[in-house]
Amino acid sequence: MATPVCPNCNRKLDGLLTSRYLISDAATAFINNLKEDKAKAYCNSCATPLIQQYLAAVKMEIEMLNNKLQPKLHLVPILTTHQPTNWEYDPIGIVSAQSVSGTGLLSEISSSWADFLGSQSDALSNKLLNGENLCKNKLRFSALQLGGNAVIATDIDYSEVGGGKGMLMVCMAGTAVVVKSWSDNFAFVKEEIDELSIQALRLAELNRIKVPPLS
Repeated sequence: MATPVCPNCNRKLDGLLTSRYLISDAATAFINNLKEDKAKAYCNSCATPLIQQYLAAVKMEIEMLNNKLQPKLHLVPILTTHQPTNWEYDPIGIVSAQSVSGTGLLSEISSSWADFLGSQSDALSNKLLNGENLCKNKLRFSALQLGGNAVIATDIDYSEVGGGKGMLMVCMAGTAVVVKSWSDNFAFVKEEIDELSIQALRLAELNRIKVPPLS
C-alpha cells in the first residue's frame, strides 16, 4: 500500500515518525484564496509557513494604512449641527466613542473652586482635551469604516466614573453620513477624504481576516 503524501508538498503524512496531517477544508480554501497555484489539499507542515507569510503581509499593510490614516483623520468633518448648510448627504448610522482617563483633580474641584481657577484648571482642561481628541478620532475612523466621510449631529458628555476614584469619562456620539455635495468650506479636502475612506474600508477588511483552524 502506498504511503499517503501531501498533495502540495509530497511529504509523507502521519506515520510512526511524523505528525504531519492534512489540514481542514476551510483552511485549505483559505490558502487557495491567496495563491494562484492552488492545491487539492495541504498538510500542516507546508500550510503553516504559507499562512504565516500571508499574515505578515497583512500586518505590514495594516501598519502602512494606519500610518497614512492617522495624520489626516482630522480632515474628516465633525459637526454638532443636524443639517449642515449646503450639504447633500445620506445618513449611514450612529457612531460613538468613549475615553476614560485617571485624574486626582475631580474630588478637589468639588471642594475648592479656588483650585479650579488656578493651575489645576489647566491640568484638568488638558485631560478633557485629550479625551475629546481621542473620541473625535474614533468617531472619524468609525464613520470612514462604515463608508462615510463626515459625522454630524455630534453630542459630547462628561462624567466621573469609578466610584470616586478620580476617573474621567468623555463620551461622544454622532451620525455618520456620506456627503454627496460639500459646502465650499470643505470642498477643498474632498479628494483627500475620499482617499481616507478607501483606506479605512481596506483596513476594516484586513482586520476581519480570521484564519480557520488547521484541524
